[in-house]
Amino acid sequence: MTRGGVTPNIALDTSSVRTRFERIKEFSPALARRVRRDFRQSGDEIISEQRAILDGPLPRGVAVVGQRTRRTYNAKTKRIVKRRLNVYGDRDVKRPGRSRSNDEDGVGLREGIKKSLRTRVVITEKRTSIAVRTTNAKRTGATFWQAKRFRHPTFGHRDRMQYQAGMPYFWEPAFRGAEAAAARVDASIDEALAEISD
Repeated sequence: MTRGGVTPNIALDTSSVRTRFERIKEFSPALARRVRRDFRQSGDEIISEQRAILDGPLPRGVAVVGQRTRRTYNAKTKRIVKRRLNVYGDRDVKRPGRSRSNDEDGVGLREGIKKSLRTRVVITEKRTSIAVRTTNAKRTGATFWQAKRFRHPTFGHRDRMQYQAGMPYFWEPAFRGAEAAAARVDASIDEALAEISD
């Protein structure tokens, strides 16, 4: 997940979308507002799929089960070096995770991420994009929860770090639903243009 939790933009013919949207806006600002609202709903199917994943069972625990050696090329020294990397495995946790209140709003981690998912629409002269993203990813934990695994301090003690499995919820629905979302955007514009021509 990129910083801020932005997906690859939904593939659009940006010049065509912008030109057609400008025609709608010139004819009727109220109709243009309705079309923008439709744009914001174009990512609803992606978001609902992401939320369904977040509603699923919590992932199992993670433990370091061994190490492996990997040979890598060091560009600075121009030498091949060996690196020791951890090997991870699943494990059962003694106490399964609970939905805790992790912020002042009293919202659990996964609930906070679900509430932060949005479809962002930008239509300007320089840029036209529609993307599903998370808002305030650092506060909600959206970025680290997307990872396959992450480390966190045990009860706040930074000298004792624990591995935990994440729950990749973001990219698969985003890529799978991008084409349908783009088609929905085109359909919204075509419908509005048909209203103008009637």
